Amino acid sequence: MVNLDFSFFVFASISAGVMLMIGLWLYYDRCDQRIYETERSQALFHCLKCGRTYSAPRSNQATSCPSCGFENSKLKF
Repeated sequence: MVNLDFSFFVFASISAGVMLMIGLWLYYDRCDQRIYETERSQALFHCLKCGRTYSAPRSNQATSCPSCGFENSKLKF
């Protein structure tokens, strides 16, 4: 039979807790990064006809309004 001290179990449980926290941290960091990249790749548009503000993929220089269909250019800040 193998003899193990109490200190080994304390060390193992603390190590497992630290590894769990690091794993959760990496997982949620990747989720936040994916959300941020999705939002960052969008451009804002403001319709001159109906006044609605909407977003579209950044590659578009001009796009039509989803409400009224008027062609609008990208907002520049």
